[in-house]
Amino acid sequence: MPSRVSAVKDFPQPRDVKALQEFLGIINFYHRFIPNLASTLRPLYQVINTSKPRQALNWTKEMIQAFSASKQALAEATMLVHPCTDCPIALTCDASDMAIGAVLEQYAHGRWEPLAFFSRQLRKPEIKYSTFDRELLGVYLATRHFRYMLEGRQFTIYTDHKPLVDAISKTTELQPARQQRHLSAISEFSTDIRHISGKKNVVADCLSRAVTESESNAVSLGIDYQAMAVAQTSNADVQAYKTALTNLQITSTKLQDQGPQLLCDISTGRARPIFPPDFRRSVFEAVHNLPHPGVKATIRLVSEKFIWHGVRRQVSNWVKECHDCQSSKIQKHTRAPLETFTVPEKRFSHINIDIVGPLPESCGQRYLITIIDCNTRWPEAISIPNITTAECVQALVGGWISRFGIPEDISSDRGSQFISALWTEIAKRLGVKVHRTTAFHPQANGMVERFHRTLKPGLKARLTGNNWVEELPWVLLGLRTAPKEDLGYSSAELVYGEPLTVPGEFIPSQASPWSATDFLTAFRAKTQLVTPRPTVHHSKQHTYLPPSLLTAKYVYIRTDTVKTPLQRPYSGPYTVLAPGEKTFLVDMGGRAERISIDRLKPAQVDPTKPVQLQQPARRGRPPALPWPPSATETDDTRGQPTAQTHHRQLTSRTGRQVRLPMRFQLLSEMSVLGGGV
Repeated sequence: MPSRVSAVKDFPQPRDVKALQEFLGIINFYHRFIPNLASTLRPLYQVINTSKPRQALNWTKEMIQAFSASKQALAEATMLVHPCTDCPIALTCDASDMAIGAVLEQYAHGRWEPLAFFSRQLRKPEIKYSTFDRELLGVYLATRHFRYMLEGRQFTIYTDHKPLVDAISKTTELQPARQQRHLSAISEFSTDIRHISGKKNVVADCLSRAVTESESNAVSLGIDYQAMAVAQTSNADVQAYKTALTNLQITSTKLQDQGPQLLCDISTGRARPIFPPDFRRSVFEAVHNLPHPGVKATIRLVSEKFIWHGVRRQVSNWVKECHDCQSSKIQKHTRAPLETFTVPEKRFSHINIDIVGPLPESCGQRYLITIIDCNTRWPEAISIPNITTAECVQALVGGWISRFGIPEDISSDRGSQFISALWTEIAKRLGVKVHRTTAFHPQANGMVERFHRTLKPGLKARLTGNNWVEELPWVLLGLRTAPKEDLGYSSAELVYGEPLTVPGEFIPSQASPWSATDFLTAFRAKTQLVTPRPTVHHSKQHTYLPPSLLTAKYVYIRTDTVKTPLQRPYSGPYTVLAPGEKTFLVDMGGRAERISIDRLKPAQVDPTKPVQLQQPARRGRPPALPWPPSATETDDTRGQPTAQTHHRQLTSRTGRQVRLPMRFQLLSEMSVLGGGV
């Protein structure tokens, strides 16, 4: 994301040789990742070699181009580094009298690679903090800023302020409330804080001093007007405005008292500078990133203050490609056309199953496991005390299989009971094929979900207390004997061959007695006349399918869980592995997941930049990594992470480390050494 490198891209132009040397320290620290760095920085080093440390700089065209190119090269190198969950990471922080800075790195391929940068100017009350408090504040803000990359990871915090190393574990002295809050928040991420000498803390130290230039050019937009003036003179499209036959009034004017002359349009009554290509994206982000308005509002805001060729088209594309807008705004939900399920030819060969509850406790029961046959639509609701897999299997066997036999197919949602190893193994042994819906898409299990819509109101209408278990059989009797509009028969007639007797039938039927053979012959003839029919759809919802969805390479996924008030409704983008008519196969952080098309929307991405894919949150704690280095490492160096002594570390299913009693630890070590137990 652009925010990862904003601290580098917005680095102000140094005013003297000393500040330029600090900037070059950052660039040279990551020289391995920047090609042709020596030739790029040649104009800047020529000035350093011929000037004194505190001498003011007179920026030339070549120096400005080298300065901008080096910042862009470092930003692009950082954007090309993808976080690796298996690599050790380190957060290096520093604070000056006026600002704080930090850099997040990972150790991969035998070297430290930059992941992201962070810097922030201190507020007036924070400037009065002591050195310890400023350094502590820097670590606190850096961990909060990189929270999305640090949560659940083992990492080391480096600082050049040595008292901060012992503060995280000190218990003898009572610390002020603010320090306690900051230390407590930092300890939620990591308690491994180490010292690094100031000479080696190059990047974070320079970032903490970069934002102290209060008199830098372009305070509000972060734009270097001196560099912009040079770019205007060298850009042919900008110079063409001088001779173009338009309604614009092009003139050279100063936007700042001490600033350079810029080509501007004054036809609207205010000076609108003509922006060269390299400066357009930054001014768009400065305008758009405040409230993230829509396309029309952003075009109007930008065109009222700035001008360049194709501004409307370019701003429109950038707004559509904005990641924050795409993940936070809902224009229109995707609704694919409904499909009809194929009705099985055999009765009781395909069933749908689901769970209702928790309900008010009645006779020790709190849940209902509901089953419906896809052919006859015979419903069943079995009360159970809990929803463990064993209890659900017992209810299925006792309430359905013992009466109607083993089905060939079972459709269910992705409840933990229906995806457990026990449920899968039971289905495998019985020869049943299990079908599961996609996540957060109950419509795929619609027959049993529609049964709930009738069952629950029936229970509510009959219930006078909390004893719903006694009322359940009567409600089921009414549902089974009610005729289906699309079939013309009730479920009971399709199962038993004739209607069931219900309360209220005062006149008994006068049917003549049949023999068993005659009844069986007539029943078979009647059931053969009743052909299975698909369910009828009564809804009239309008379908909507984004035109680019079926060809999209990246998609956003709607979050259908219970969201907090300010949680974004979409997550992503994710890579599409295989599109389909109703479901997409999506890469969810290295795991292929099938997602319903109704939860997707196409992601608009910038084709000129690498796509920053979303990494889904993992449950539980990650496995232990061979990081941080052992305590024998010197306190002011950062070397390659050292390998630890091999031992058998037990973890629970959620990733929590299991610490055995001493007697069991000895047995575990003996088994590892081959001694056996």
